[in-house]
Parts: sequence; structure tokens; C-alpha cells
Amino acid sequence: MIRHFVADQYVKSVFEIDLEKLWESGKKVIFTDLDNTLVGSAVKHPTPEVIAFIKEAQDLGFEILIMSNNNHKRVSLFNKDLSVIAHHKALKPFKVKMGKVLKHYNPAQVVMIGDQLMTDILVAKRLGLYAILVEPIELKQDERRTKINRRLEKIVVRSLKKRGLPVPAHLD
Repeated sequence: MIRHFVADQYVKSVFEIDLEKLWESGKKVIFTDLDNTLVGSAVKHPTPEVIAFIKEAQDLGFEILIMSNNNHKRVSLFNKDLSVIAHHKALKPFKVKMGKVLKHYNPAQVVMIGDQLMTDILVAKRLGLYAILVEPIELKQDERRTKINRRLEKIVVRSLKKRGLPVPAHLD
């Protein structure tokens, strides 16, 4: 179970992900978290950098899906100018909603990008996906349940260290 908290890759931000290398390794679909992964949770619209990242990924051939635990209003407002597939209330780390979406794809070709071990990485590993953990963009704006998850992450990190498993630098 503890291995479900070990991402396949750790990066500072989505903008450091080598999309060409992912594509060449056979990945074709990117599931990405929204808040604190693409933008801070208070940022209502995609930044020029996020738009460029998504365009670069799409130009390579990736299909992009936003998988957010946030509400419909937040996710649809953010996605308005992006026009990618976006799912709200993904209920991560539970597999139900993402599992339904995943039925349309080959899991070996899907990458999950997120900022939380307790939600994004856990659900990705439970579904057999390649998982990339990014450093959270803005911790001050976290919702209460996210703050609880961040405290739980510290416990998980201690367990990872005890077992000699990789720990993301920002959580070390």
C-alpha cells in the first residue's frame, strides 16, 4: 500500500515536464489536476504559461483531461478558454469517477499529474497510471480538506523514508 504514494517522477512544476520524452515513451493521454498543479487555487483562468503548456502537449498529440476535485463552477470557468475535457468532483483518491473515464483509454498510455500524494498520486497508482508529482503552487489558499491531506502527507513521507523509498524534495 505504501508504494501507492510513490510517484514515477517528481518535478517542481508542470512546465518542467519533458512532454516529448513522455510521448516517445508511449504516453498519449494526460490527466491533470487543476488547483495547485496548473495554477494556484485562487487563479480563476488559465495563465499564458498553462495555455502554452497545453498547446505544446496537444501539438505533440496528447489528449488532455482536467481531473479536479473542485466544483463544476470552478472547473468550467477555468476550462472555458481551454476547451479540453474537464471533470469536476473527481473524488480523488477514490477510483470510481476516474476509473469510468479511464475505460476509454489504455492505462499504459495515461499520465496523471498532480500536487498531492494523498489524492492525485494515490488514485493514479491505484489505477495503474504513470504518476508525476509537482510541487504545490500556493499552499496558503488550500481548502480545509487539502490542509488535512497535507498533514497526512507528512506521515506518509516518514513511512516512505523508513522504507528507503523515494521522497519528493519539497516534502523531505
